[in-house]
Amino acid sequence: MTHRNVNRIIAAGIFLVAEAIYLSTMAPTFSFWDCGEVIATSRTLGIPHPPGAPLYLLVGHLFSLLPFFDDIGARLNFFSTLISSTTIMLTWLIIVRLIALYRGTKPEAWSLPEKIAAWGGAAVGALALAFSDSFWFNATETGLWAASSLLTATIFWMMLCWHDEDPAPGSERWLLGVIYMIGLSIGVHLLCLLALFSLVLIYYFKKYTVTPKSFGLMALFSLGLFFLIYKLIIKGIPVLLVLTSWWGMTLLVAALAFGIWYSHKNRLTLLNLGLLSVVLLILGYTSYMLIFVRAHAGPPINENDPSTLQAFFSYVNREQYGEWPLWPRRWSPEPVYQYYYQRYSSELDYFWSYQLKQMYLRYFGWQFIGRSADVEGAVVDWGKLWGLPFLAGLFGAVAHFRKNWKMALPVATLFLMTGVILVLYLNQPEPQPRERDYSYVGSFFAFALWIGIGIERLFAWVASRLKSLTPAHAVWLSVAVVACGLLSIDGRMLMANYRTHDRSGNYVPWDWAWNMLQSCDKDAILFTNGDNDTFPLWYLQEVERIRTDVRVVNLSLANTGWYLLQLKHDSPRGAKPVNIEMSDDDLANISYVPVDSVEVAVPAGREARKLYDDARRTGVALPGAPSDSLRWAIKPALTYQGQGFLRPQDIAVYAIVVDNFGKRPIYFALTVDPAEMTGLDRNLRLEGLVYRVVPLRSASALSFADPGTLYGNLFNVYRYRNTGNLAVNIDETSRNLLGNYPPLFARLAITLAASPDAPVTVSDASGARKTARSGALSLEVLDRYARLFPLVRYPVTPKLAGSVATLYAAGGANEKAYPYIHYLETLAAKTSVGQEPGLYFTLAQAYRAAGKVREAESIMNDLELALPELRMRLDSLKQ
Repeated sequence: MTHRNVNRIIAAGIFLVAEAIYLSTMAPTFSFWDCGEVIATSRTLGIPHPPGAPLYLLVGHLFSLLPFFDDIGARLNFFSTLISSTTIMLTWLIIVRLIALYRGTKPEAWSLPEKIAAWGGAAVGALALAFSDSFWFNATETGLWAASSLLTATIFWMMLCWHDEDPAPGSERWLLGVIYMIGLSIGVHLLCLLALFSLVLIYYFKKYTVTPKSFGLMALFSLGLFFLIYKLIIKGIPVLLVLTSWWGMTLLVAALAFGIWYSHKNRLTLLNLGLLSVVLLILGYTSYMLIFVRAHAGPPINENDPSTLQAFFSYVNREQYGEWPLWPRRWSPEPVYQYYYQRYSSELDYFWSYQLKQMYLRYFGWQFIGRSADVEGAVVDWGKLWGLPFLAGLFGAVAHFRKNWKMALPVATLFLMTGVILVLYLNQPEPQPRERDYSYVGSFFAFALWIGIGIERLFAWVASRLKSLTPAHAVWLSVAVVACGLLSIDGRMLMANYRTHDRSGNYVPWDWAWNMLQSCDKDAILFTNGDNDTFPLWYLQEVERIRTDVRVVNLSLANTGWYLLQLKHDSPRGAKPVNIEMSDDDLANISYVPVDSVEVAVPAGREARKLYDDARRTGVALPGAPSDSLRWAIKPALTYQGQGFLRPQDIAVYAIVVDNFGKRPIYFALTVDPAEMTGLDRNLRLEGLVYRVVPLRSASALSFADPGTLYGNLFNVYRYRNTGNLAVNIDETSRNLLGNYPPLFARLAITLAASPDAPVTVSDASGARKTARSGALSLEVLDRYARLFPLVRYPVTPKLAGSVATLYAAGGANEKAYPYIHYLETLAAKTSVGQEPGLYFTLAQAYRAAGKVREAESIMNDLELALPELRMRLDSLKQ
């Protein structure tokens, strides 16, 4: 069997191992954050948030049509597993090529121990990347980062292929292929451009003698090439289109075509190569025409509506996000960022302590040292992976520089450009809405190359010190070193990360979106806030065609005129437009408005009658009399120099409520902060994952709940697949959002238990109505909650745990109250009465309800003894 065949078989084996792991841990449907948006826009060829990823959308659309899985999200997730496994295969090929370069011989000339060490070491490095925290996370969900990693690995591998063939005739095809791949990568993610500096180094070391002068010129050339691509092509072509329309682009293409013909005719090789490279870059960049063309088609998801050249220019240049400076670290004037900036003594302290240590080195440690837990804010834990991948990579980096610094430097450049330099460029303010480890996968890829080299060099180092090593013993030594690497590095990483990266059986995002949409009446308007309560809804509406009648109004996007115009005029999937009486010009130019608190009244229409009908149906009295109008006070969302202002989104909420209330049901998602409700927080009725705007003013914010509707949704409508199945891993984002359910069950149980003997009429799963004692229903609610959301997975506040324990005890079910009492005891054991008096008081109440009078009195005595100290502490704080 030839070396090439063996090489291909091992590469295929590496691919299959990675793919098997990824398939076994793949999400069965879409995940939270951007996944729902990416899948929905891929399926419908819509326009995602800027700057978009048109090439990914095209390939993703193809995969969405292939019937590998019934769930469309799973089809796109499968695409991620395939491209991630391909990246791992390429990582193996790259490591083998790097080893061949510093050995100075072709693999055909290697001895058997050398082959085992090289191929096995490369396998250890490739699988270390495969099982690393961030890469594995990206591999099993739909997102751009897996595709970005594949393009980076492909570009690097192709450059090594050119290095091997040069100066043979035709080797230039690899350079042109690299340039074209860079052009294509623009249609996925700009992160791939950072590989350019490594590619220039590889070319420089192959073609030129290293001198201070030539090295300096090379550095200037690489910077110039980067800005040529980024400024003149990526940013310049949209400017050309805006200034000259399509004529300018036509003339540019004609000039390039003439230059290619002229340089070819006159044998001007470098000029011809350069012009062909520009053409290939532009050709790859033309995937962005999808954005412009599809915007004209008006798809339901059409963010920024880049259907004009000016709008397209703004879209490609991410103008909606603004600009940030490159050098001042603490640059944002936002109050929340200013608050955190004060924690640091200087710009350098902020860069080192937060941006570098917290937002990069910590993530790097997660990959190759160990992650303490699968929660936000997790620290580096040396006990997880024992630091072995890190030590192997560090050893490999040093050995690589010693053996062949000319090839080690491009790897180091890629490592730094996609790591520390990227940190400098991103200049992230504190805090961030989520962990950003996925941004640095290119850096982790580069380090994994050194892990493979480290294993191979470890064999060489040990072998060189065994003077009497026979060929047979050398074979066994190479097998032993590779086996140790596979077990202690890859095996350990697989064991440590499998559970936390296993998404099979996690349907939380799908069910979350279903539950929220099904909470709404027909033709409802639903205000949402962030990515995780908007993108899942888009997925169900656009991909699954579920409840397309509900108009989702994202409050963040409501700060933009283009979005409000779409709400007013568009009818996506047949949904009714949102009635907004403001003129189109006012909407297009919506801005901040100075205002003081203003009283508003809107006719209630059919909303008042619905309140009476619902109360009559369930037999539960309303907390007050509904009004014939919706009355509330609009409150300024922010204050600047003593003047209150309404943001564009506040004006949008006001306009939509005023123009639609009484005609269409209006809801706020449960996750919307009351501060975002423009003063409507006391005119809401809790109905599950949504609040309905009602013409009834509650005594306090968010205090009105409808037991009948709440019971019907929680019991008969909502889906909770695998939430209570402890064998299924639930990621932190899903756990956090599922944490919204326990208060709903507790709220319903408390409301029902307030009048335990009162008859209440509710509907069962079949729709049939039943009447039961309120107290019995309260226990039924608690039992369902305990089964679906066990405390071991979903911790709750002490107040909620105490309420559940008290309700169980009051209903004569002490044995069911004890787990919640034990939960409170566990919390209390971690603190003292003086530190958490509220917790101890809650525990005392639970004890008393369960009949443990002696324990309750003991805590109350401790509280009385602690009261003087607490009062003194409070007085000192007041002073």
